[in-house]
Amino acid sequence: MKKSLNNICAFCLAASIALPLAALPAVALAESMTSYSGQSDAQGKREAKDRANYLSEANEHSLAYLGQARQFREQGRYELARQRYLQALSICADDQTLSIIKRELNGVELLLRTMR
Repeated sequence: MKKSLNNICAFCLAASIALPLAALPAVALAESMTSYSGQSDAQGKREAKDRANYLSEANEHSLAYLGQARQFREQGRYELARQRYLQALSICADDQTLSIIKRELNGVELLLRTMR
């Protein structure tokens, strides 16, 4: 039993050393592929900036739809609230906001099912 436990520990130690070393060629390959892909640094920065602007704008729209959905829910207009929650969910780019929208949407859908 002690010998098999030692073998397992030795195997785990060897694996913990070997796995990071095995990943190094993949990282080097990925870095070399990006540098030779023909894409300039300026173009990459521009695309990153465009992506950040898109995400920021998407979050603004998502929060606006979320606010409208909450107003409709407070007014008892659950179908309209559900539509706004779905719109907010479709454009949301933030994980935390996404979980809030899903939770509130599930609540409105439960209300609609119980009312029918």
